[in-house]
Amino acid sequence: IMSYAPDEVIIIGGPDAVVEQYVSDLQELGITVERWGGQNRYQTNIIAMERAEVEFQLQFNGSVIVAGNDTLAIRNALQLAVQNGAVIIYVNKSTNVTGVMEKLRVKTATMVKTQASERVMERVKEQLRECNCTAAEVQVNVTRETVLQLMVQVRERVKTIEEIANETNSTQLMQQVRVMEMTMEKANTALQAGNYTRAYQLMLELQIQTEFGLKMANGEMKAMMEINKKVALEREIAKLEAQISVMERAGIDVSSITALMEELKVMVQNGQYDEAKELMNQIKAMIRDAYQNGRQAIRDSAQKTHGMRPSRP
Repeated sequence: IMSYAPDEVIIIGGPDAVVEQYVSDLQELGITVERWGGQNRYQTNIIAMERAEVEFQLQFNGSVIVAGNDTLAIRNALQLAVQNGAVIIYVNKSTNVTGVMEKLRVKTATMVKTQASERVMERVKEQLRECNCTAAEVQVNVTRETVLQLMVQVRERVKTIEEIANETNSTQLMQQVRVMEMTMEKANTALQAGNYTRAYQLMLELQIQTEFGLKMANGEMKAMMEINKKVALEREIAKLEAQISVMERAGIDVSSITALMEELKVMVQNGQYDEAKELMNQIKAMIRDAYQNGRQAIRDSAQKTHGMRPSRP
């Protein structure tokens, strides 16, 4: 996020989905943070649609694109929503679709279906009939590439959970990792056999498992950091080094900050945790000032690297 040097950031999702640490990290840099989040992802979805309409003056065309808890369906639904200026709603088997349609004041819906979300979409279709809404269907088939893309995402999550499990010596997390790896093997076997639908369904199940696993892992790490000052300081140091690296790549002079970072590492290694905390607060203030004064340089660097400049939609 810092590499784009934004003035403000909107977080979409509650604190379980996007942990509060993101908020404090960004605010420490002087970035304004706003959170759009509900009790679950379905509430968050509606809140995001409503807030985007006000915040960015988005104009919707009076129709909605409906997708289930299904990565492939969501990806295609997003494309259709952008192309047609439609609202996208994300549903599961317990969603009150009729209520959502009434809330959004729309009567036309397009349902995006895959083999993994057919039952949910049948229920959606029934509810749409009840509110006298017009419903069209788009069928999207699971392919080998679809499964492979999801595997990459899920493997990264499993790897992260495993790293935290090793760092916190959590037996429970390691057991979860082993179960996840077994499910991954089953999905890979189905993929190699050409049963893409089965492989995809297993990966969707694993995607949900990793979401819960990451929440648990974050909780374990937070608890460990509360009782282990060295671990907490070392993780903060890693974050600060990443922030310094962003500014360094943009050509900002961070030599004085880098020198203090070396002193900080020595303090931590020597067990001078209280002194280290004081020096860390000083370094954070210096990073904040350097970031605030060098935002344009960071933006210029981002434009050269990514071919884009951060801006409001």
